Order: sequence, then structure tokens, then C-alpha cells
Amino acid sequence: MIKVKNISLSFNDKTVLRDLSFHIENGESACISGPSGKGKSALLKMLQGYILPDKGIIEVDGNMMNNKNIRHIRSTMAYIPQNINLPVNNGRELLKLTGYGGSTEKVYRFIEQLGLPADMLERRFDEISGGEKQRIVTAVCLSLERAILLLDEPTSSLDDDSIAKLTEVIHNLRNSTIISASHNNKWIHSAGKIIRL
Repeated sequence: MIKVKNISLSFNDKTVLRDLSFHIENGESACISGPSGKGKSALLKMLQGYILPDKGIIEVDGNMMNNKNIRHIRSTMAYIPQNINLPVNNGRELLKLTGYGGSTEKVYRFIEQLGLPADMLERRFDEISGGEKQRIVTAVCLSLERAILLLDEPTSSLDDDSIAKLTEVIHNLRNSTIISASHNNKWIHSAGKIIRL
């Protein structure tokens, strides 16, 4: 379970979050929604410990978010950013970067479920579209089978058909807690819980 209790966050004297509290059960799908600049991406970074709140607490499976526990907490998560700029040329290099040691068949299966041909894993990132790249990164992260999956604007580069496929894949995951941030109404309302900022 993820517990966020009375957290506040400010940047340059501007309050981004104030006294925010919520909890997400293990296996639940939650979506953070709100206008641009309201702290959606910042909140995802806080859940990973890259930004610490000015006040309040964050707990992940009973572990307080602090310097002592942060490495362990991050090891339970896979994060898919909105802007994907990675120091790799293709999906296969991304697999090596993540330290993935499982079967590539699992990765190929996710790639195909997301509407791409299997050979996309080998194609150079600079030769494919942003939506294709986003789905390859998503397939790799799903293959890691982390307990918590964080997605920042997962539909931003996708068309309606690709969004529908991604929604189906995410909802068919077992034993994963899904936390996303999105502006997309269909995606928001497909989540089991909506956290409005």
C-alpha cells in the first residue's frame, strides 16, 4: 500500500501541493489528474524519492520514504516518463540498461499486445515515431514485473487505437499497482481511483 499523508511542496515560493493525502491499495489502479502545473509529474517523482516534500510523509508498503529506505523503494518500481530521452539506441539496449534478465519472449509479447511488430525491439529509436518509442519503453518496463508501475502522461504520443490497447494491457496486469498522471479523459476514467489535484 502507498500512503501519502499531508504532503506539501513548493518551488521558488510557489506552492504546488498543499496538505495532500491519499492511499492506494496494492493491486489498485490510480490516476492523478489536474491542470498543467498542478504537480502531477512532481508527485510521481516524490513517490520515487527524487523530490522530497516540504512536509508530510510518504510510505510504500510500510517503508517510510527517507534516505535509508529510498533504494529499496525504488527497486519495487518501474517508471515510464513522458519525455523519453534515453542513452540507448533501441529497445534491446534498453533491456541491457535495466538489467533485465528474463525471457525476451515476454518483451515481444507486450510489444505485440501494444500493437507493434516484434522487430520493433531492434529498430533504432531515431528512426521510429514518438508513439512507437513510448510503447517499446512501456513494453520493456512491463517486462520487469515490478510491484509498482508509474506512468507519466502514458497516452501523450498515442492515437485512440493505441490508447485502447495500452489500457487493455495495463488492466490485465496481475499483482501490480498502477499509478499514472494524465490529461486524457478516457485514461483517467479507466482507473479505479482518481486523485484530483
